[in-house]
Amino acid sequence: MEVVETDETMSRWYVLKTRPRQEKAVRELLVSYNKKCFVPVRMEKHKYANGRSKMIEVPLLPSTCFLFCRPDDRFSIVNELKYKTTLLVDRFTNASMVIPDKQMSDFMLALSLAGDDGLRQVEFEKGDRVVVTSGQFEGVEGFISRIDGHRKFVITVGDLANFTLKVPLKYLKLID
Repeated sequence: MEVVETDETMSRWYVLKTRPRQEKAVRELLVSYNKKCFVPVRMEKHKYANGRSKMIEVPLLPSTCFLFCRPDDRFSIVNELKYKTTLLVDRFTNASMVIPDKQMSDFMLALSLAGDDGLRQVEFEKGDRVVVTSGQFEGVEGFISRIDGHRKFVITVGDLANFTLKVPLKYLKLID
């Protein structure tokens, strides 16, 4: 006899909202309960006051965790967690937000393929000497004098002029 999965027994991806900075703790707790979950993260260089630096995991979607479970288990799982979490609700249907499997697997694949180039934090500091490796400014060398956001750099070229260049992070290379 073959067991047929119905909509009531098929597992789905649900979006959990956590308190700020509790995403990884919620993930660890869900894993300890043998539940499948996903928290998208990137590695970021963190500098401490004493001058040391360390690479740390930073969530891409703050206060968000994805849970894979059966529809009838979702509330009991959320209630079992010792951290305050809620299921995100679709405002049009007023039901728990469900992420389609295909969309979730594509999202996870895109994040894994992005690697360092797609999701890395700016590793440049004011005063770093850089060269543009691609695009219309290829070959331009200078010093970082300001960083605005993640993609806009003010590069000082010599003593003559300041150029404001909007360059993708992957096109900048640190010169030693």
